[in-house]
Amino acid sequence: MKTKMMKIRSGIPGVAAVLGLGVVGLCALSSPAQACGGLFCDGPPPDPFAPLPVAQNGENIVFAIEHDPAGGAATLTAHIQILYTGSAAKFSWVVPVDSVPTLGVGTDQLFASLAGITQPVFQTTGATEGTCLPDQYGQGPTFDSATAGGRPTSAGTGGSTGAEGRSVTVAFQGAVGPFDTAVIHSTDPMALKTWLIDNGYIVSDAASAIIDDYVRQSKYFVALKLLNGKDTKSIQPIVLTFKGNEACVPLRLTAIAANPDMPVRLWVLSDRRAVPKNFFELKIDELRIDWANAGSNYGDLLKEAANKAGGNAFVAEYAGTSSIATGLLWTSGQFDLASLRAAMTPPVYVQALVTMGLAGDPQTLPLLAKYIPMPSEVQAMGVTDSFFYGNLAMYWAQYSFVGVDLVELTNQIDKVIIQPRRQAQTMIDAHTYLTRLNTFISPEEMGKDAFFTINRDLGDVSNIHTAIFRAMCGNGQYMACNAPIRMELSDGRKAWVRTGSTASTCNFRDVDMSGLAGLPAAEIVWQRDETGEGSRVIDNTGAIDEGLKVNNAGFGGGGCGCRVGASAAGGVGLSVGLGVALALWVGRRRRGHTPR
Repeated sequence: MKTKMMKIRSGIPGVAAVLGLGVVGLCALSSPAQACGGLFCDGPPPDPFAPLPVAQNGENIVFAIEHDPAGGAATLTAHIQILYTGSAAKFSWVVPVDSVPTLGVGTDQLFASLAGITQPVFQTTGATEGTCLPDQYGQGPTFDSATAGGRPTSAGTGGSTGAEGRSVTVAFQGAVGPFDTAVIHSTDPMALKTWLIDNGYIVSDAASAIIDDYVRQSKYFVALKLLNGKDTKSIQPIVLTFKGNEACVPLRLTAIAANPDMPVRLWVLSDRRAVPKNFFELKIDELRIDWANAGSNYGDLLKEAANKAGGNAFVAEYAGTSSIATGLLWTSGQFDLASLRAAMTPPVYVQALVTMGLAGDPQTLPLLAKYIPMPSEVQAMGVTDSFFYGNLAMYWAQYSFVGVDLVELTNQIDKVIIQPRRQAQTMIDAHTYLTRLNTFISPEEMGKDAFFTINRDLGDVSNIHTAIFRAMCGNGQYMACNAPIRMELSDGRKAWVRTGSTASTCNFRDVDMSGLAGLPAAEIVWQRDETGEGSRVIDNTGAIDEGLKVNNAGFGGGGCGCRVGASAAGGVGLSVGLGVALALWVGRRRRGHTPR
């Protein structure tokens, strides 16, 4: 076996470590761009028909709002997720804010975790009414459910720099995480743009006029580039904390390079429910949901509903207690740094990291690559980082490792991965209420920035949606698997979705929801306010009720062309046969389907 060369720094002999959706801003955050989706780019692509070098395909922001008891400006903390796929040398990002912010770096795990617990879920159950004829099936499954579709560092103070004789104040300049950052301000739009250009930021003609407007509003600008030696794998969410009047998503600058129907998702932590202030809020009509396929059409319905509202509308997908996120990112004692420091070899270290659940963090592989470098012989084989560190014991036994530094690796694991999780969890725990808002919006619809406020009267919104598919067996007229089916929503509405068949075998016919397909996607669209329900700018409930009547009438007498009687037990009974029949039917419909 070859001799291993391992660099150990002072302290306990160490071992090394193991193993993003859109650029966003806030009007207090905004992303100027030159055809790079919220990012400044190093000039246009050579082929005008080629995809943008950086396409802004989504924005994710987590806001935390701390109200001033004296009635002054609130303190806003914004965690902004950045997605970038170009070269490190071309990465730069600029966003306007209301006041001088403190800066920090966050964790992508915040977004992944909040997305998971607040994602809309569409659950269906099967039931029967009446007395069902026996069928050829025994006990089986029922319907499944599925999903649809750090402390900031001090900004400090700085001096001024001239741009052709015009003043630009540099409030802060320095390293924050992997970023070379600056916070600048000027009353002269030309001076500010000249400073950006002189410091390596591209300012396109399209962005120029929008930047001018923000300068006239006396905004500060946060500018980011990657530090020398940092690659794009080291990019982390940026965290900004500043005084501001309202949470805001700066869509005007986003429009410069956004894709059509770009998703914009935000979570707001406060003491009550957050609502759009100058955009609408809408409610999806659940009669339009494809319940048989776990709500697979939910995203399309949201696009349709938002478009009908002029593209300027959000849906509240969750509003309620923030306790659902307790311990989501960090708990005391969860990450055992002592076990990492005690690991004597890289394979043992990596296994400890995997056991702690840190292997999948986006920052883990880059840290491993730096502090447990892959031997040059292995690199020559074209082995991927994930395969190499996933099979580290095998390579450790066969090759010489140079430059291993497990002590510093542990320090960086703590600094880059664990502490941002702890700080994000502390932020969540400091607020009692969580709101998730979502929309799809196209560049031509981004004519104004989106502002959000707190409403103290509106109730909670669950992300769990339910429907019952009830087989109406009548007085022994149908088997459960062939009976007419009535869909029942949690709000009490009922829609016939299948006629009955008196066949003696189960034929697993699909439900027919074509009679509901023409209903509006949006049930109601509101202009919200800080109190009350707000005003209804679109109310489709009457049209939907009429459409539901037409659908039900289309299924014949009473909706199913059958007489439905009570079961022998006197009421509604759960049919094993229906559970099997509907489960098999749903299984056939779902094969190959991935919920959105």
